[in-house]
Amino acid sequence: MNYTRYNFIIALLIGLFCLASCGSDSSSENSIASTENTGELSSSEAFLSSSSIISDNPQEISSSSEDTEKTLEELLGPCEDLGMYETRQWTDGKGKFYTCYRGEWTEGVLAVEGPEWGNLSMGEESSSSSALVESSSSDESVETSSSETPVESSSSKSLNGVVWYVVGDSFSAGDFEGLNPKPTIQEGPYAGKPPVYSYLIGNRTGCDVRNISAGGTTICYYDTYGFTKPENGIMYRTDFSDADIITIYYGINDSHNRISIGNIDDMDPTTFYGAFNVALDYLTKNYPKAKIGIIISNGCDTEDYPEATEQVAIKWGLPYLDLDGGVNGITMLRSSSRNPTPDEEKKEILKQQWVHEHNWHPNEYAHELESHFIEEWLLTLL
Repeated sequence: MNYTRYNFIIALLIGLFCLASCGSDSSSENSIASTENTGELSSSEAFLSSSSIISDNPQEISSSSEDTEKTLEELLGPCEDLGMYETRQWTDGKGKFYTCYRGEWTEGVLAVEGPEWGNLSMGEESSSSSALVESSSSDESVETSSSETPVESSSSKSLNGVVWYVVGDSFSAGDFEGLNPKPTIQEGPYAGKPPVYSYLIGNRTGCDVRNISAGGTTICYYDTYGFTKPENGIMYRTDFSDADIITIYYGINDSHNRISIGNIDDMDPTTFYGAFNVALDYLTKNYPKAKIGIIISNGCDTEDYPEATEQVAIKWGLPYLDLDGGVNGITMLRSSSRNPTPDEEKKEILKQQWVHEHNWHPNEYAHELESHFIEEWLLTLL
């Protein structure tokens, strides 16, 4: 009887051992199957992985993948609920933006030379993108699908504390003549300043704005003033030694005064090409640590000035933001065949964005609109 009981106990233990072993094998098989099923990433997940914006929560990645499969209407909301020229951005990591114009979403790409744009977040950012960026920034050990170090995207950079010198004319300094009272920023570190793009960006980001722009100025040495006037022009009177970024935004007054364009190799500050070459030669030699970017003006009277600005930026290998032709149908344009938007639509945009019919300078709305393009571009300079 005792022997029989002993055999029963042995058999019971063997059975329990087999059961545990089978369960372990099954669990292992399920784990392998799970790994195999997740081995194939969707294109959006692969992009997230390569951009190092990876969350430890797979639901967030899945959510982002679902978002990318939605239509523009589903992602950005009904276009008819927006103002005629209001824009919103859905981040896709390739510099694309989407514009709501007359009831339809249209897609465009900002024209810019230089560093990759990375993830943009103009206007309202998608919630899934925000969650992923927030999650990745809080996790010190972010994984990537590649052994190579990923290129840092603009969304992971910050303008906070960056010293930015703003060089330009009244389109940068601001001209709200004819308005009484003249508008000012109401709160934040730049309260009391005119609501121009630089101070709006400074309020949002915490960058240190040094706006040395002045109305009526040219980049060339013209008459008694100009950025590159020999010896005592604005450029020579300014100490840029603490600059992280210097942006140059000229062309309006050069075109008004019919300054000679010159040729691409000029070093004569009395020509448009020559003044740019003199300025860039001086700045790059004396302030090599500063990141220099060029903004192509959308306020010139004729197309040869913005075209020359683009060519000189390419010559010097500098990044540029094309407000004249690169942001199709969005910013105010005085005259430009470089921009394919129909003339009647250009006139409507101009009317909406000028101060008033006798003052064609950008109004508050225009500066706010441009500030988002310029802010995202500044991040690429860092």
